[in-house]
Amino acid sequence: MSFEQQLDRAHQLLLEKGFLAGSISPIIYRIARKAGLKVPPPQFCGFSTNVLLGTVWFGTLWGVIMWFMQWQSLGVSLLYAFNASSITGLFFGLMMASWYKLSAKRKNLPSWHSFLG
Repeated sequence: MSFEQQLDRAHQLLLEKGFLAGSISPIIYRIARKAGLKVPPPQFCGFSTNVLLGTVWFGTLWGVIMWFMQWQSLGVSLLYAFNASSITGLFFGLMMASWYKLSAKRKNLPSWHSFLG
């Protein structure tokens, strides 16, 4: 079975379990897949994968917005901006990874490997 078929099957299961369509394929996961990474839906991903994707996605977006909206005019250093964005992104990544793990546990989802087997 191809990865796309596995992904379709996983999306079907998630919809059957009551997950909203928007939560089973967030934008950063779609971007990662378009870049060639075989990333399952976040409810099936490992905790560290979800932390990494959440950190990169939110930290970058938040940092760019903050740079153009405030930090640049305030004369904030790039090092401070990078550190603040990284810490904020990490916090967001940890919170989202925890949420995905908790929601998968509540809905009794199998692991990705047992789901495919």
